[in-house]
Amino acid sequence: MISIYPISIKISRLVARPISFYSVYFALTIYTVLALCSTPSLAFEETKYPQKIITLVVPFPAGGPTDSSARIIAKALSLKLGQPIVIDNRAGAGGTVGSQFVAKANPDGYTLLWGGTSSLVMAPALYQNLGYDPIQSFSPIGIVVKGPMIIAGRGGLGPKTLSELIDFAKTHQLTFASAGTGSIGHLTGELFKERTQVSLLHIPYKGGAPALNDLLGGQVDLIFETAQFMSAQVKSGAVTAYAVIGASRYSGLPDIPTVNEALSIKGLEAYSWFGLAAPGETPKKIINTLERSLQTIMHDPLVQSQLSAIGLEPTESNAKDMKKTIEANFKTWHELVQRQNIKSE
Repeated sequence: MISIYPISIKISRLVARPISFYSVYFALTIYTVLALCSTPSLAFEETKYPQKIITLVVPFPAGGPTDSSARIIAKALSLKLGQPIVIDNRAGAGGTVGSQFVAKANPDGYTLLWGGTSSLVMAPALYQNLGYDPIQSFSPIGIVVKGPMIIAGRGGLGPKTLSELIDFAKTHQLTFASAGTGSIGHLTGELFKERTQVSLLHIPYKGGAPALNDLLGGQVDLIFETAQFMSAQVKSGAVTAYAVIGASRYSGLPDIPTVNEALSIKGLEAYSWFGLAAPGETPKKIINTLERSLQTIMHDPLVQSQLSAIGLEPTESNAKDMKKTIEANFKTWHELVQRQNIKSE
């Protein structure tokens, strides 16, 4: 017996009872119909993405520029994709709790990460066994906002320019505050020390707010923080901004020079950024859809103005750019951690 699923044709006594042309034609026709029913045809390709609610995990508490920027993007992207996007704040351990959750999520495009420097670069550079790899565990989509770090000093410190500060630091033991060991402020300060050959004593705090409070109170001399975070204090004159640690000036503080402009030191740059990423191994077709949609909304004047209103600088980026940024940033900070033997607390 020859079995042609799901039709079985008996061919015993084939010589004694020949099969007619019409019998063979009928059997093959039935087989073809049933085979087409059991195998997905081109008419039934994979359902177009997206078809249901998308969750955007923000690995920080609700409120503040990080959460606000994520909500701005979620709203605009939702309208573009035609599906709701809900925010899931999963805070903890410098953004690593939420990042680990997304890294282990189903790579179907319905769980995304609002990832940034802290969770995708700094923490992996400092800690081991995070439960995710900054490069292998995620599929980048694009960086959305990017801002440089600045160096600022307490009121009454004395030096008015960065060159004066360098000279002053050679004869005085100055301290600098940060949001904690391994934070972008801490590592930026260590990188600054290496490149300028000055001695600064690091004082770690549990967050940027208490570090800034002690700077304003005169308990510490300097701070390395995001330009956006320090903008109000600089404009009010409560602190002195010495330089932007970036390739170009910060639009919110256009009068503050870059380190290169002040000291002719090229390549001393440190940025805080946030963008969209999906779990690793998310299908390329889905990433392309998200990438195109993100680029479209980032050209919307309303989205740009909303981000600028909370002190963030919109940036044009794609998946390839974001991947390169993660790789380059991780290399820079991981090598610094190794050279300086920086340990987590």
